[in-house]
Amino acid sequence: MDVASRVMSAQAAWHRLELRGMERVPRGAALLVGNHNGGANPVDGLFLIEWYRSRGMTDPVYVLAHEFFFKHLRLTPLLARLGIIRANPTEAARVLRSGAKVLVFPGGDTDSLRPWSARRELRFEGRQGYARLAMETGAPIVPVVTAGAHESFVVLRQGTALARAVGVTRWLRFKSFPVTLAFPWGLCVGPAAYLPYVPLPTKVTVEFGGAIESTAHPDAASLSGAVESAMGERLRALYAERRWPVVG
Repeated sequence: MDVASRVMSAQAAWHRLELRGMERVPRGAALLVGNHNGGANPVDGLFLIEWYRSRGMTDPVYVLAHEFFFKHLRLTPLLARLGIIRANPTEAARVLRSGAKVLVFPGGDTDSLRPWSARRELRFEGRQGYARLAMETGAPIVPVVTAGAHESFVVLRQGTALARAVGVTRWLRFKSFPVTLAFPWGLCVGPAAYLPYVPLPTKVTVEFGGAIESTAHPDAASLSGAVESAMGERLRALYAERRWPVVG
């Protein structure tokens, strides 16, 4: 964890990380819902370094990750030490019921590999699993909106049709076969776009929204709609503050 902490601290400094609204996050169980950015750059989790400095280890956040990292890359021991667990509803519910927090990115690769031109957009594709999880456990949802992170590299094309054509969607449950520009690889296509890269020094702002009570909504569609509306509005507002890409 010491090595991971040093690496994340260096990345946070590289991206001039700014956090807003952490005081809005309640103690105890909560489902943190974030927009996903940056492809292979773990930029969306950088706020955790400041989280633990502020709140300590008594208020942990567990991050849900795609099955690919556990089943195909066999990173389970490493990920477990970092507080990263499978994106499995049963496991996530267990963690929430224990009183801890869970961080989920409903958009998955569809969100994190959206084109550069769509960096101001939220792409959850109507997914409601996170809302059902919150309603099942009674946990409030806290929006975690990140702006600037998707400027750390350039996605030229997402390649959703190609992903279906070559079977990536069927075999690995990835919906993207992207074409990207990233240092030091240059032009990357398909699997090469998932290589770790040196991110551009883009200014990143993370804002926590007010808690949305899951019990106040009649169904998952209503709850997810409220979450997406709130997050989309804040994402556009945060980007409106930026004068230039990367610079911020």
